[in-house]
Amino acid sequence: MKSIQLPAKYKDKTVVDYLNELLNFYNEYHWLIHVLPFNFITHRQWEQFDIQWRQALMSRLDQAGDDWTSAILDLTLETSDYSIWPTSLQHYLEKTRDLALPRSADKSLIDKEISKQILGGMSDKKIHEVRLMSQLIKDVADQQGITSVIDLGSGQGYLSRALAFDYGLEVLAVDMSEIQTKGAIRFDEKAKKQTKEKEQWANLRHVTEKVTSENLSHILDDAVDKKWLVTGLHTCGDLSPHIFRLFTENDQIACAVNVGCCYNALTPSGFPMSKILQEKGMQLKSTARVLSCHSPSRWVEEGEQCIKAFDNYFFRGLLQEMLVERGLSDINDPPILGRIKQNKEFSSFVAAALKRLKLPADTITEQEAKEHYLNAKKKQVDKQFVTLWTLRALMAPIIESIILVDRWLYLEESTDHVCAYPLFDLSASPRNVVFVASKK
Repeated sequence: MKSIQLPAKYKDKTVVDYLNELLNFYNEYHWLIHVLPFNFITHRQWEQFDIQWRQALMSRLDQAGDDWTSAILDLTLETSDYSIWPTSLQHYLEKTRDLALPRSADKSLIDKEISKQILGGMSDKKIHEVRLMSQLIKDVADQQGITSVIDLGSGQGYLSRALAFDYGLEVLAVDMSEIQTKGAIRFDEKAKKQTKEKEQWANLRHVTEKVTSENLSHILDDAVDKKWLVTGLHTCGDLSPHIFRLFTENDQIACAVNVGCCYNALTPSGFPMSKILQEKGMQLKSTARVLSCHSPSRWVEEGEQCIKAFDNYFFRGLLQEMLVERGLSDINDPPILGRIKQNKEFSSFVAAALKRLKLPADTITEQEAKEHYLNAKKKQVDKQFVTLWTLRALMAPIIESIILVDRWLYLEESTDHVCAYPLFDLSASPRNVVFVASKK
């Protein structure tokens, strides 16, 4: 069985045809994906939008008055009425909604309880994820007659403990970081003190190691005929592709169950994986990879925190404009500021940035910063920025869909059974698509 749930409007297409639709849309709005906040003003990026888009959007924000930020964030909601916009903008908004892979989890899945003894250190989000992931792994292992699991990127051992303690599976928890491994062992010890059933803990072993194809057999340290299930919960960057390659290339591993995350950390060895995207020479630049991690559907829920993030990005664009005006920055090569604490006032942001850049404090005076900010507000540059940034963010699920389809196609090329579907509640866990693959 080979399956991936495609969007309703594309359910009659092949996965490759669907991928081509994704790529065509990605290429059409390639410029928008690669907008950077510090170039927004100096590169006049607002003017790259169709004039009809600009007029309609600004008119809508003017009507909203002081609540203009909420008005533009409404674009991220699936319930938004797109019919009020120009035809080409309607097309863009509908495509971003209809083209991305479905992300609503099956509500019929039983979110089983996990033992109180192993809850230590887990947030509500993590508890939700571990409950569903551990149950799924147990079901797959039973179907395949497997009792041994290797958990790669096991971190603090939350999933590993659930598999060993609640489901009696033999678990090898592997992480590259000794700090993580030691933390996991501390949680193990606390859990052991809260239970009388000690035999389950003999099933769990922690190893600090970077697993490769070359050393995998040594790490497993078992008879060749013993079969393993490899898993990882929210494995970062290239670790998900690495898990899939270990699965397809090693005879000891019969199954893989994985949910990935942190696409921003992907390298060319992690994307693309499939032959079709490799042949196309497909690449994702850093701006696209970072954008793919965004979850615009949650922005309305985040409210004030989201708006503050907009402010910090907007401040960077204003600062770059002032630096270029003074001949202190190349218009095409903005200085690297790194992370700067969020500031309510632009003048405070400027002062912190000048210090970071080792420029004299009077390079831009407090009064000059305030006047520049007020002038930009008068021209509604802040509204333009938030609008463009929001419309740009709607491309995030499209990029993520390309990454997920690439992984599915790689597994489809190499295995007998592969499926991918939303496992977690999207509102709790934005990276919620699980891959399940097995060999005959």
